[in-house]
Amino acid sequence: MINSILYENFKKKEGRTAIVEGNYSATYSELCVLVNSLSGYLSNTGIKKGDRVCLYLPNSAEFVIGFFAVTNIGAICVPVNAKYKTGELSHYISYSGAKLILTSADLLEATKELNSDIQAIVVKGKGADWDIGKDKEVKIELNEHTSQTDKAIYLFSTGSTGVPKCVARSHANLLALAENHTATVGWDLDDKILFVIPVSHTYAFGNLISALKIGAAVYMLEDFNRKSIVETILENNISIFPAVPFMLDILSRYTPAKACGFESLKHVISAGAPLSESVATGFYNYFGIYPRQLYGSSETGVISINLAREIQDKLGSVGRPVKNVEVKIVDEENNGLKTNQTGEIIVKSPSMTDRYENLPEESRKVFKDGYYYTGDIGKIDPDGYIYITGRKKLFINISGQKVDPGEVENVILLNEFVSDVAVVGRKNSSGAEYVAAYIVSKKELKASDIVKFCRDTISDIKIPTSIKFIDKIPRSPTGKILREKLN
Repeated sequence: MINSILYENFKKKEGRTAIVEGNYSATYSELCVLVNSLSGYLSNTGIKKGDRVCLYLPNSAEFVIGFFAVTNIGAICVPVNAKYKTGELSHYISYSGAKLILTSADLLEATKELNSDIQAIVVKGKGADWDIGKDKEVKIELNEHTSQTDKAIYLFSTGSTGVPKCVARSHANLLALAENHTATVGWDLDDKILFVIPVSHTYAFGNLISALKIGAAVYMLEDFNRKSIVETILENNISIFPAVPFMLDILSRYTPAKACGFESLKHVISAGAPLSESVATGFYNYFGIYPRQLYGSSETGVISINLAREIQDKLGSVGRPVKNVEVKIVDEENNGLKTNQTGEIIVKSPSMTDRYENLPEESRKVFKDGYYYTGDIGKIDPDGYIYITGRKKLFINISGQKVDPGEVENVILLNEFVSDVAVVGRKNSSGAEYVAAYIVSKKELKASDIVKFCRDTISDIKIPTSIKFIDKIPRSPTGKILREKLN
């Protein structure tokens, strides 16, 4: 089971630092004690093997402890971004069938607004029901009753239906992810890895599991703050920094000159959205290190990473497949394509799931003959490097998080003064995507009215930053929105 990576480190590296959050730190032995303590607490509340437990927590020691405590029982962890509002949290709770929420004092109010009698337990902050700071004497033991094929985590992948799809990954999937990733990138126990991107997201979560597998030290920051990031890297000699392109762009544009030169960094990783050449070179020119693109998904985990020695020649690539992962390019008839021919990217990996939970029709469309059909369009060059050139789907990439236009449209249509709407992704001058909405209204509305209406229902990244009021949404005879005609 996935918890074996912690207990192996307890035996071999018990005195080494496992996690650091502000002034708090815990060694691998202390982490194992805390996991067993919370695991016992959850068992006493009635949580058992197969139950779903929601982790509604920011980047924190408690998130890590919570995940391993849940899986140690044999229960299934359902991580939810701490920035999500009550409406979004409600969907994850309802769809997953979660019996319990682990949360912080700061987020407790959002759980009280749920139209549900689900219990929320505070494990972080003032008045915590289970307190990380209290002395704990707990026998350290690994639950031997969970098999490799048992489900360990529910992740959610945005779909064309306007609601996220549930992706179940097993203990074996997560162990394979950590093995595939670490065997490729060459991290070791002396590495220090900084997490600013939400560890509830599949990209950060995969890096977190990999970091803990090799016994590295994990540093947690709750929010993106330029000063905090720079200080943490410089003061702690951070060696690995997973990020998303907008973070790298802002750091290279607005960080004080005295912070230049991150000599301790050996890998800056970029994923979640395309990394433009201008952002990559801008970061290099400022800090002296090129970001490395990583490619993955909720369905598969890590697919590839760009570790090219002559990175300047491969800046646009997401790299070669990691160990044990197979990538092919196919045409519309499912024929394999040759070098530099463009088609759909399909993936086979021991770390991937083979279906969406309770969505057999959606599953059949993308899980075929042992492969996952990503919907991404790309090619493979003669050196085996993958290039993504587009995507078949309409998702909008906002800072590495996928926004489904259908979900945003559904929310805006709830406004009684809106008769029709279309949502699309647009790019600004630096190549970053943003959400744009075209609205047909029944009465005079302002953009601020729509923003305010959305803010009560969806998270900020999904709220349109460009809103235009038009007379009619262009549609085909069958009613399909003709997005290419919107401008």
